[in-house]
Amino acid sequence: MQWSTCNTRKNMECINKKNMEIITLENTDLQSIVSIINESFADYIIPLQLTAEQLEQKIAAENIQLNLSIGVVSAGKLVGFMLHAINHLEGNVVVYNAATGVVPEFRGKGIVANMYGVLLAKLRELDVKTMLLEVIVGNDSAIRAYEKMGYRVNRTLDSFKGVIAIAAENKNHEVRDLVNLDWDCLKAFWTTSPSWQASAQALDNSRERLSVLGAYEDGELVGYVAFYASIARIQQLAVAPNQRRKGVATKLIEVMKTAIGSSEIAINNVDHEAVDVIAFLQSMGLSYRLSQFEMIKNL
Repeated sequence: MQWSTCNTRKNMECINKKNMEIITLENTDLQSIVSIINESFADYIIPLQLTAEQLEQKIAAENIQLNLSIGVVSAGKLVGFMLHAINHLEGNVVVYNAATGVVPEFRGKGIVANMYGVLLAKLRELDVKTMLLEVIVGNDSAIRAYEKMGYRVNRTLDSFKGVIAIAAENKNHEVRDLVNLDWDCLKAFWTTSPSWQASAQALDNSRERLSVLGAYEDGELVGYVAFYASIARIQQLAVAPNQRRKGVATKLIEVMKTAIGSSEIAINNVDHEAVDVIAFLQSMGLSYRLSQFEMIKNL
């Protein structure tokens, strides 16, 4: 395939081959982006289908920037895309690949590599130091492709889902809504850092939809759980190191169940090295679903 660069109006950059072009997505309507996501992921290992509202929420939570998100257009229709988010983490500018997809008939044509060519030029202008993405373990072709682009596996993230099968025994902890999220305090409870989608920034960006419960003992916060009640999914669950194995997390989950109105819950992207957290989730009745590699590339 022979690709050549060109410039267009509305701050778009494109690469033409016959009737194909690569564009940035800030001037693309949301429904077109939803359509390409759903078509690209319909035959994926874990099929994904989003609504426009869900995509809007994802964009807001993950800080996705459509001017850094890339699409491939053929005959007036999106046939490939990459969504990218940006944040400052530990003093560095980090870009996160929130989703990449190509419709079946356009796969194997070098589209993703060419989208990255446009993206990297933009990231260098922004002094981006690190690129981050997640890929399902077992998607070997994608993993090999990312490795060829210079990504390496940073850690493994596990996901769980199931029906909670235990009830809290310790009644001494008071659980109430946690209104103000003091991250300096909450981070002291962490065993490992959350993934991008469950980061402090993502939770702050989703505060209107997010529920957070805090467990207190003698007026002191000793644990918390952050979750989306509408989809029964935990984003963060953490207990102070000196309060673990005392029923704090179990009490939080019991109250969360009532708030959700269901015993079936899910939690995604738990660090595989957080063995105590994983053991607790499984003891509650949650079952392992899948793993993802978090991959990182330094620029």
